[in-house]
Amino acid sequence: MVEPAQVEELLCDAFSRDLSLLAALSDEEPTPQLLESLREVPARDWFAFLAKSEISQGALALIAAALEDLPSPIDQKTYDDLGADYANIYLLHAYRAPPTESPWLDKDQLERQQPMFELAEWYEGHGLKVADRQLRSDDHFVLQLKFLSHMLAQTARPAHARLSEAARFLDAHLLRWFGQFAERIATRCATPYFCGVVTLTHGYLEDMRDELANRLDMPRAALGTSAELRAHREVAEPPPRYMPGVAPSW
Repeated sequence: MVEPAQVEELLCDAFSRDLSLLAALSDEEPTPQLLESLREVPARDWFAFLAKSEISQGALALIAAALEDLPSPIDQKTYDDLGADYANIYLLHAYRAPPTESPWLDKDQLERQQPMFELAEWYEGHGLKVADRQLRSDDHFVLQLKFLSHMLAQTARPAHARLSEAARFLDAHLLRWFGQFAERIATRCATPYFCGVVTLTHGYLEDMRDELANRLDMPRAALGTSAELRAHREVAEPPPRYMPGVAPSW
């Protein structure tokens, strides 16, 4: 029989590797190497932890279909289209959905506010520091995914402590706003690929937190900012573009 401590160690390893992959999918615009490597392995086999929710499974199917529809070999126009969508999401904020935490939680919707400094302190507690805050601030979700991956891989600490910290981190940061970001991008981005990427990231984080809640007996913290987040989403927002076949159907 597998001991609980062994199961928790396996979970730490699975979450760490999976979060590293999710970070890589949004870290930079898709390269030929990344796209070809993704096409070589069925999407259902990408992750060590099976995210079973409808959102996660639907997003995996969407990405798989998007990759299958790419020409072989992938031509320059396809790379240009994906690169443009990446820039609109992560660099230009053309879809009015910043990939950083502060605008979603700050009452004035400003960048580089209290959430950024709280995250910097959390990183420093593990000996980490953002290399260049001007290029990517501490509260960017890619850095948060990388931090979680790093923290969960620190085998010198008990697995239970790492999993518990991951649950607290998700409640304090990513899960307070990432669903709003993913929803907005999914309904406005130009490519099925990135619709799938952001939706999958959201679904995985939700499924991961559910697993931690069940395994560690750590119910989710109440998110007291939900009303504020809804208000932020509704203020001064143009109606989203509906793109048949791109936005998730659930």
